Amino acid sequence: MKKKKENLRRITILLVEIVNRNLGDNVIADNAEYILTKVLPKYIKQDYIVYHYNIYKEDYALLQRADLIVFAGGGLIKYKQEFFYHYISEILQVAEKQQIPVYFNCVGVEGYEEEDERCQRLKNSLNYSCVKGISVRDDVVTLKKCYIQRKDIRVTKVIDPAVLTSEAYGIVKEEHSKVIGLGIIRDQVFADNGIEWVDKEMELKLWCELISEIEKAGYEWQLFTNGRIQDHTFALEVLKASGRANEAKRYFAKRPILAKDLVKIISGYTGIIAGRLHSNIIAYALKVPGIGLVWNDKLLFWGKRIGYPERFIRPEQFNATSMIEVLLKGLKEGVKKTPGVWFWEKRMQYELAYFIKTYGIKAAMLPKKEKKNVKWKEKLLASALGGAELRYVNMNNLAVMKEKYKEGFRKFEADIRLTSDGSLVCVNGWSPQTYERLGLNAKDYESEPPTYDVFIKCKCYEGVYETADFAQLSDCIENMKGATLILDIGKPSKMVLGQMISELCRICAERERLVKKLLIRVQSKYVLEQFVKADIKFCLAYYMPTQEVCEEKGITSSKVVALCKKYKVKWVTMPKEALRKEVVEELHGFNIKICVFSFNTLTGIEEALDMGVDLVGTHHISIKMLREL
Repeated sequence: MKKKKENLRRITILLVEIVNRNLGDNVIADNAEYILTKVLPKYIKQDYIVYHYNIYKEDYALLQRADLIVFAGGGLIKYKQEFFYHYISEILQVAEKQQIPVYFNCVGVEGYEEEDERCQRLKNSLNYSCVKGISVRDDVVTLKKCYIQRKDIRVTKVIDPAVLTSEAYGIVKEEHSKVIGLGIIRDQVFADNGIEWVDKEMELKLWCELISEIEKAGYEWQLFTNGRIQDHTFALEVLKASGRANEAKRYFAKRPILAKDLVKIISGYTGIIAGRLHSNIIAYALKVPGIGLVWNDKLLFWGKRIGYPERFIRPEQFNATSMIEVLLKGLKEGVKKTPGVWFWEKRMQYELAYFIKTYGIKAAMLPKKEKKNVKWKEKLLASALGGAELRYVNMNNLAVMKEKYKEGFRKFEADIRLTSDGSLVCVNGWSPQTYERLGLNAKDYESEPPTYDVFIKCKCYEGVYETADFAQLSDCIENMKGATLILDIGKPSKMVLGQMISELCRICAERERLVKKLLIRVQSKYVLEQFVKADIKFCLAYYMPTQEVCEEKGITSSKVVALCKKYKVKWVTMPKEALRKEVVEELHGFNIKICVFSFNTLTGIEEALDMGVDLVGTHHISIKMLREL
């Protein structure tokens, strides 16, 4: 997103978000970005650009390019779980060295211990001079009293950004629903938070009793999760315990893949009972009455903040009958924003605006940062046609590839395999992980892969990303000006290899321009020889495995060079674990080009290019972003 103004140089804002399958964190990030789109045009007087940054990536080269760093929100000020203390400290260390102003937006604070080294590391980094402001959604007292020592850090009490969910996504509550949503959280969450007497058996019993009480009250019900696999797995156990395992389509909402999916699911309920904080916050934003199961004080803070503390039930109060009574009362009362909520919501926006206005203008007055003159579209390749949402990879999805092309990618890599009935399709191997991604039962395909018809009807990640065959991919590549394609054919058996070569030749014979755009990666001398003998003279790349495999199998750079020279192979591909300076130099000494897979940080990409690598595969780094940076 951009906003053009005059005179001052453009600034870059990195929005640090938690990227995982608990989509509540993604809802936070989307709402934070929504606030920025409202705040920035009002308060900032120059070009700006905002990029999402995955907190787990430790991409120091990308961090150094930022003018401002904003943590989107979430339960970050904690140290016992999820290692946020480490990631925050690493980010702030870079920001401190580069003197990049940092703002923590609507974060949660969870505990403090003077004797805990992790806690003290977090405390120390929060007091760096680069930290300019922290707004807190819950325990601001602990933050001020225990963590913050500098008096010039602006610390304020606000509310969670997800209160704007309805506006941010343009989704409202569905009227006349009679379905109660039951938001399942993983069974270990209570024990992990010191409530060890709430065990799995007790939780299963509670959910089943709640289901029974909901039915007695004349309502329907449906299980849902925030997307995390542990939640999903336990929800399946709840479904089985309720005796409805054979009716999953009716009683279990499809696992959400995108944050918007989760919001849409919750909008379809008349009320919810849920363990995840952001299921409850999303429900509140949509005016869906919710009952929260308290396993952490952050849920109690939220209940008090919105004026409905009675709707958040402590473990010692777990009783299905009384909980349903509270829910039914909530359904009659509805959801109303108190004046306090309106105040905290405005304060949340004001504090972020204050940070952007104060430090954005200062950054815009600084000299332009040195820009590296890299021809990114010649150096970067979209692995498996590109990843999505900073999270999903190996989908070989044509829609994602088209988006990557718009971003500036001209080089792509795709995986192709043979179906049981002899068709070439775009898939990252036939493995249990692949079948799970496709929504297929791996046990059904232990002896042979699926047929073409079965595969092509699948959609990756719960029906979001469509599958494709090689012919469809070929049509796309042919119609993309300047696009080239590396094909990964895996390690086929001799019989399958013959079928693959035959099918490749058939498809390529029908498409005159395609062969010139293809580079086929092979992984053994035998496969290389078979392609050399093929009717069509394909351009080939030889695969060099990891250093460990090379040592085990006696593969050396010299042997690879000899093979490439014999068969006139001009490219070698390798995993990033195989990348070494001396290997690059030896291959380049014989005019052999190198493509390495896959780096998802600018730091890794730059290190590879500095070694002399010719092409680097990536799932998530954007050429458009790098050009603008």
